[in-house]
Amino acid sequence: MRTLLSFVFLCAAAVAQTAHTTPNPASPQNLDRPFPGGVGHYQQWYKASELLAGFTTPMRFEQVEFFAGSNQSSNATTIDMEVSIGHGNSLGLTGTFASNFSGTPVIVLPRQNVQLLAGGPGAVVMTVPFTNLFTWDHQRPVVIDIKIFGNSRSNQPFVYNLRGTTAGGNLTSRNYVAGNATATSGTVQQGIGLVTRFTARPGVVLDFGSGCAGEGSFVPHNASVNIPYPGVVWNNQITGAASQRYCMLVLGASNTQTSATPPLPLPLDIGQLLGMGTFNCSLLVDPVSTKLTQTVGGGPGSGVATLPIQMPAVTFYIGMSLYTQWLVLDPNAPNGIVSATQGVWSIVAPVGG
Repeated sequence: MRTLLSFVFLCAAAVAQTAHTTPNPASPQNLDRPFPGGVGHYQQWYKASELLAGFTTPMRFEQVEFFAGSNQSSNATTIDMEVSIGHGNSLGLTGTFASNFSGTPVIVLPRQNVQLLAGGPGAVVMTVPFTNLFTWDHQRPVVIDIKIFGNSRSNQPFVYNLRGTTAGGNLTSRNYVAGNATATSGTVQQGIGLVTRFTARPGVVLDFGSGCAGEGSFVPHNASVNIPYPGVVWNNQITGAASQRYCMLVLGASNTQTSATPPLPLPLDIGQLLGMGTFNCSLLVDPVSTKLTQTVGGGPGSGVATLPIQMPAVTFYIGMSLYTQWLVLDPNAPNGIVSATQGVWSIVAPVGG
């Protein structure tokens, strides 16, 4: 395989960390929920296109911040709370909290005390660094779920202004109920929500496309065992393949077209690429670099192979996208030639992950 150092010189990198504020109205309004409301359950929905304006690739969200409203917010308070984040539904919120997630949410902040600070207009008054990062897929809306179990004011509501919007249109909405942190339903209000600053970092692993079956009708699986970052050994693994078969890891900088002249669109049927008719098995990655190895295992569907790649110990390529796919030479595959995995899109993380 061509050294990764020479490969990365061909690719553009992104910044190591990005912050984006949404919604960000020209005329923000004062809101007193959820933190000043005492015990309660709160959700806020954020439109995907607004997040896309700030984050150009999939990212891992690592922190959110909230701001003081236009009036002096002097009642500093300790909030006992838990925060989850998940992908949302394109049409927004319903009154049922659990139904507003498209997939399983991540508890980014397990229950603990968080400080709501005193602050003048527009000041950051609550910072929530995440214990567990949330990977945003760069496609779907995002929902933040906040359960407030109590506060340092005997769990009662108190006077405090937060920066938000009441005219967010289809940019944001909220679902809220007071008095019960674990309530299953609340009241939805469209266009209303807190101004929120998301901080995110690259370092994402996402599947794309579909593989094709090998011996025994097993479809092999591609896995980036760890997130790549400068200086680490990046392990790429195939599982579920035919055993004792030659296989090839394909590494490229694109999953939309090849670097051939003229470029060919991806995905591309491998049989047609070889001039052998249709295999119903697609190449998903521009084959800029390849590495051959062999699966081990005890029969169809048990084949495994791992290829370690030493990532260069330089930082200029943080945020770069790497696309991988495994191809398996398998005469017992339904097409008589080859099986393949799905693709994996890996984005290089900052040093340390």
